[in-house]
Amino acid sequence: MEETINFSGASLDDFKFGTETTPEPVAEPVHEPASEQVAEPVAEPTPEPVAEPVKTEPVAEEPAREYQFKDDFIKGVVEFYEKTGDLTAYLQAKTVDFAKMTDEEVMRRNLREQYSDLSDKAFDRLYKQEVVDKFKLDTEEWGEEDSELGRELLRVQAAKLRDQYQEWQKNFTAPEPKVNEDEQSAAEEAQKVLQQFEAQVRNHELTKSLLDGNKLTIKTADGEFNYELQNAESLLDMTIDNDKFFSQFASDGGQLDYAKWYKTAAYSQNPELFEKSLINYGKTLGRNEVTKEIKNPSNASVGDVPTESSGDFTSGLLQAFLNRGISK
Repeated sequence: MEETINFSGASLDDFKFGTETTPEPVAEPVHEPASEQVAEPVAEPTPEPVAEPVKTEPVAEEPAREYQFKDDFIKGVVEFYEKTGDLTAYLQAKTVDFAKMTDEEVMRRNLREQYSDLSDKAFDRLYKQEVVDKFKLDTEEWGEEDSELGRELLRVQAAKLRDQYQEWQKNFTAPEPKVNEDEQSAAEEAQKVLQQFEAQVRNHELTKSLLDGNKLTIKTADGEFNYELQNAESLLDMTIDNDKFFSQFASDGGQLDYAKWYKTAAYSQNPELFEKSLINYGKTLGRNEVTKEIKNPSNASVGDVPTESSGDFTSGLLQAFLNRGISK
């Protein structure tokens, strides 16, 4: 028979559950008086070491370079302009010729410099008083004798002022250029050599013959040929001055005339061979002309044909054929 448990009189405290625990009592915190509380010291941050500034050596300033003037004259002009800011006096010193100024002009100039602020009208009255009247320059007013004496006194006074002006001008006069003795000696020697060469050229027999006959004689194996010159003196000039020789090879545009230059250069290398080649070429042309004349005789009269004495090769051959009875 099963036992029956009666729970009618049980309460919740009569039962314990395995998962529950009885909480322990929490102790109340003990509050100490504020005066007795000691604050824990806060550690101050360690300061980082400050880097020392980099020491730099002071830069020494370069001394201002003093401009080196060419001479004392240029230095004086520059210094005058720096002091006055005006080169009028310098220009006057270079343009005014005090030696050509009259006595009255010198006196007037000096007086004007002393009273530069006066008007022209006031200055004219001052000039009459200080110069014209003082030295009695008006003959009608002062008479011939007084005027003559006054002009003598004026001449003496003006001469003193003129000397002062001319001495002042020397401050603006460029010094004589210094000549290098070695360079001067070399230049004189070169000039002497040039003069000797020119005399040698002019005194040469071929030069004299060239200038007298105005022709150039070219000797060949067949004889001599005289080339008429348009200006024999120009050949002499080109011989003495090489620049004149080379200038003839310049074209109108200022460029080198290559055809003319190479032709002249080839002739200068071997004149005899050059002339011989031209003569042979001329003879070839002469033979061709003879052949044409034989095959196609012209109607020219015998008297029109040059003789052998003329030296023409073609004419000589034609004359020989005519003498043999070949009709034309």
